[in-house]
Amino acid sequence: MTRKGYRQCSKCGRNRSEKFFQGERGRICASCKRGKTRIYNRTSHLLETYGLTDEDYQALFTAQGGACAICKGRRTYNLQVDHCHKSEAIRGLLCKACNKGILRSARDNPATLRSAASYLETYPADQVLGRRYTPNGPK
Repeated sequence: MTRKGYRQCSKCGRNRSEKFFQGERGRICASCKRGKTRIYNRTSHLLETYGLTDEDYQALFTAQGGACAICKGRRTYNLQVDHCHKSEAIRGLLCKACNKGILRSARDNPATLRSAASYLETYPADQVLGRRYTPNGPK
């Protein structure tokens, strides 16, 4: 039995204030409706933008072990679909940092990314100055 001015949501089962329901006969609370809309919006975005169904996304996600294809990090948010802007080919799923940071700043140029990897593996300053550290010292 629910209190006066409250209703039970038919989806989540919670007793919510009537202000959470649309109209006098609304049966699903606003929170549940918003969640349903969010899923629909994501699904339609994947299909319209990349031609991927939810099943395609899940297959790619599973094949990548549920992690970003570059940094292998697991995220609490949905990974972004990465695609080539020249050929429009879908490459894989990336976290925001890799998709927006690494690839965008490298302008999708493999040579730039190889150069960055080489830079991180062998420091050019070592050849000129020898190994030096900041005043805070090595860590």
